[in-house]
Amino acid sequence: MKVFALDGNFNDDLSVLSLLEQVPGFSSLLFNITSTYGDVTLLGFSQGGIVSRGVVQMSDNDNIHTFISLSAPGFGEYGIPPDLPFPFYTKHLTKEEVYHICYRNLGQTISVCNYWTDPTEREKYLKYNYYLPPLNNELPHASAQRYKENFLKLKKLVLVGGPDDGTIIPWQSAHYTFYDKNLTVLPYYNQPTYIQDSYGLRTLNERGGVDVHMMPGVEHTQWIQNRTVYETVIKPYLV
Repeated sequence: MKVFALDGNFNDDLSVLSLLEQVPGFSSLLFNITSTYGDVTLLGFSQGGIVSRGVVQMSDNDNIHTFISLSAPGFGEYGIPPDLPFPFYTKHLTKEEVYHICYRNLGQTISVCNYWTDPTEREKYLKYNYYLPPLNNELPHASAQRYKENFLKLKKLVLVGGPDDGTIIPWQSAHYTFYDKNLTVLPYYNQPTYIQDSYGLRTLNERGGVDVHMMPGVEHTQWIQNRTVYETVIKPYLV
């Protein structure tokens, strides 16, 4: 088994760059690997998981066999833990105020703003978030069918998260679950995008292609260090 780290020059401070800039870079690196080795398991941790989702849906790569989304804000983020990669000048904001920064053209140059999902500002989210709504096909766009078809090329989607994570808010976002407008956590199977099968999750689930794992007792930085996590939710899915 060969393991490759997709180092796309978006490390450390550069991780705040727009995901619309990061996804093409990582997609190119992955194509270099799959053109030589064929099918792969793609694992994305934390923000890397929402970047990887973009790679799955946008890159037209037929060789992503399995996608493991490991404690990632797969359906968005609505909370400000200390390690969220906001620029220094937004650190004083409350979560209720962040949309003033994120839901504008300049804000969308910041990675976390590409998946900032304020359930109380739904119209602004749909209008000004240039990354997550297109992936979810929440509004019509030219690539909607292609994004869905690419998602459905997956043989297996593995969603991993847990209640003690502390960084992904709500933690259930790791399971493609999120708040409704009343800030009640709405399970993925009750989300409008699932019911309407807008991006393919319902179809993939109904054919047995979705595994959801809830693991308590794991803090955010421990997911990639915990041996039990590796043995339980990573190793069994490696191609």
